[in-house]
Amino acid sequence: MELIPSALIPLIFYLHTRKGKVTGISFIDSTRLPICSNFRATRNKVFEGLANWGKSSIGWFFGFKLHLIPHSALRFVT
Repeated sequence: MELIPSALIPLIFYLHTRKGKVTGISFIDSTRLPICSNFRATRNKVFEGLANWGKSSIGWFFGFKLHLIPHSALRFVT
């Protein structure tokens, strides 16, 4: 649980440096960022009020969903 807050700021900074201009063709992808197991989700206090239940192709999870939109030049739009 202590690694996620310390890694979040560098991740945001890295993704911001990779940001490019919109060229017209973009691909949307998302990945799950679970913060704990589903059994411990009701007892989570670290991200209380921020994390929520989500569903992916793997199944249900408790945490965040990261959406990336890379375009053809391999830069991130958002």
